[in-house]
Amino acid sequence: MSTHRKSYRIGTEYDSDTSYQEYSDDDYIESGDYTAYEYPDGQDYAYSDYTYPDSQGYQDYEYPDGQDYQDYGYQGPQDESGYSDQDYGYQEPQDESGYSYQDYGYQEPQDESGYSYQDYGYQESQAEPDYGYQDYGFPDSQDESDYSYQNYGYQAPQVKNYSYRRPQVKNYSHQEPQTEQDNTLEKPDGQEDEQEYLRRQQSRQHRRIREEKRRKRRRRLKIIRAALIGGMLLILALIIFIIRLIFFSNPVERKVKVEAGTELKVKDFLKKDKVKAEFVTDVTKVSLDHVGEQEIVLKVKGKERKSRLIVQDTVAPKAKASDAVVDIDGELKAKDLVKDIKDATDVTCSFKEKPDLSKEGTVSATVILKDEGGNTAEVTADVKVIVDTEAPVIDGVAPLTGFIGEPISYKSTITVTDNCTKNIEVAVDNSQVDTKTEGTYDVFYSAVDHAGNETEASTTITIKEKPENYVTPEEALKEADEVLKEITTKDMTLKEKARAIYNWARTEIGYVNTSDKDSWTNGAHQGFTEKSGDCFVYFAASKALLTEAGIPNLDVVKSDTSESSHYWSLIDCGDGWYHFDTTPRYGGGDDFFMKTDDEILKYSRNHGNSHIFDQSLYPATPTEASTIE
Repeated sequence: MSTHRKSYRIGTEYDSDTSYQEYSDDDYIESGDYTAYEYPDGQDYAYSDYTYPDSQGYQDYEYPDGQDYQDYGYQGPQDESGYSDQDYGYQEPQDESGYSYQDYGYQEPQDESGYSYQDYGYQESQAEPDYGYQDYGFPDSQDESDYSYQNYGYQAPQVKNYSYRRPQVKNYSHQEPQTEQDNTLEKPDGQEDEQEYLRRQQSRQHRRIREEKRRKRRRRLKIIRAALIGGMLLILALIIFIIRLIFFSNPVERKVKVEAGTELKVKDFLKKDKVKAEFVTDVTKVSLDHVGEQEIVLKVKGKERKSRLIVQDTVAPKAKASDAVVDIDGELKAKDLVKDIKDATDVTCSFKEKPDLSKEGTVSATVILKDEGGNTAEVTADVKVIVDTEAPVIDGVAPLTGFIGEPISYKSTITVTDNCTKNIEVAVDNSQVDTKTEGTYDVFYSAVDHAGNETEASTTITIKEKPENYVTPEEALKEADEVLKEITTKDMTLKEKARAIYNWARTEIGYVNTSDKDSWTNGAHQGFTEKSGDCFVYFAASKALLTEAGIPNLDVVKSDTSESSHYWSLIDCGDGWYHFDTTPRYGGGDDFFMKTDDEILKYSRNHGNSHIFDQSLYPATPTEASTIE
């Protein structure tokens, strides 16, 4: 019995003088002419048309002489690398030990001696010398020399109409070898076969090395290609960024942080100083007195740009301690122990530890001041606890004037002070006043402190017909507000605002000896519109400005009018009432800004009783000059 090797010879035509190639495990070995096919056992098998190894002949089916094998399935090789087919071909092996096909192909051999087929091919052989076939092939042969055929006879080594070629179709997957021996060539017996075996082994090794080099080159090329593409993209992105930065960058800052209480400027929103821009948003309506955010629109190079304004407060508040006197178990608020609070935003006051007011004596109390930015400060003051027997004092009680059909403010000039209780509410009794009939009527005031001490005061009100061209208080205060916007700022103290009002009245209003004295509102309107008038116009315009600025003020009228009348004010900027007279006087030396009673009366005596007044109707001033800032 001959030994079967996985090597066979194929000719395009099986004639005696036809050249052939030897195919062995993907290797084609060029050969010369042959007349017979030689097998390893040394026997010669002649071909008439096609002779199968170890067979002596054919029974049922013989190929016609001279015909090629295109009609019966086997296609000649197209080149040295593979075999082509038209319908279903032989797929390229994935390794050197076996060939596996699905559905219509060559199935992976179980060992080196047999080939199995499914459906339309060879069935797996059981032993090296025996070749069994099912369905459309050989029935199992009993021995090496006798092969019988049924119906279709001997088929070419390939399946009918399926020619052998190198696989290109990816749908037919390679099956893994089932045993290790599939990956190893059977070692031949003879010296010549040994050389052939070694040559093929080296050939396979060279192919593996070449394939590995090709894979490495492909990997290197992929890495280089990826690096080149990444580098080009990075350079492109950098170029785009530079172009955008130079030609299309936004000249306006996206966010601008400012300290509360500061003034907004266009340059605060620009990245470069030389860029021309203007506000689109009305910044006069932007609140800088509170912490928060809001959108600001600017126009730069003809295009509107938006920025986010962030108002922040990073400065802690400041204040001075203000000692207090409280009756036993009286009410005391933290803000009553501080004064002159300075901060750009609103400040809240709270006790670090609430003081004990249940018994007489002096205790210390610490007040914590906190602004909107979260900044804090502490102020410590003394609290004197007493048994309160002193009644409150009502100031600002003076004759009033009202007009028929117009609302009357009875408490606009009234203030109440007490040695212990602050912010005492004053009660008004105007039950005797008939606002629809001309005449003079009595008005009564009363106030009670926390200890139950009570005080009373009274005055008169004269009701008159409304004069022609009457100016309402609302109209006069609106005119005053327009002036205050020009001469004051929000960070000014009350005393600083009072000085600004005093200077404006002295410089902007000219003195003429005439005015409409029927209503202070008409006198204020004359001062704001005509910028001229007598002492009543100075007094009325100053009253409107002081009221609108939030500075407490009282009307003072000269008591001796035998020779002339005169009008001025008392104001309280936080440290007591002081005389405030904006009317200029001849001869100089007439600065009447926050004067004491002694100072104003001394000047009056030296100038024909110019400022004589009933002191019982007004609160007394401090004996010392004002020291508040």
